[in-house]
Amino acid sequence: MKTLYQWLLPATALLLTACAQQSHSLYAWKDYNETVYERLKSDGKPITQQLQRMEKYMQTARDKQQTPAPGAHAHLGLLLADSGQMQQAAEQFEAEKQLFPESAVFMDFLNRHYTGAKK
Repeated sequence: MKTLYQWLLPATALLLTACAQQSHSLYAWKDYNETVYERLKSDGKPITQQLQRMEKYMQTARDKQQTPAPGAHAHLGLLLADSGQMQQAAEQFEAEKQLFPESAVFMDFLNRHYTGAKK
């Protein structure tokens, strides 16, 4: 009987551990924070590397079927606007607004400021 109890506790713990679900993040963060920091400290460096890094981040999020982190589309929009790609920037601001409706006022402001769009 004592042997049964010696195995019962570890077996129960193992069973409960196996049943536990992995927690998944609601958003795809990956290296998004580092990319934002890179833009803040860029000191006039070419923006093409930052654009490539953000586009890779977005592609990874799509591949994993995850939602990009809050602000990711806005950040990509700012990078695109800085590189003169105003239409693509406006699309990114709109994508941010669709994913996160609470950002609508700010996204409209960025859209007007950078692309001259009226809303």
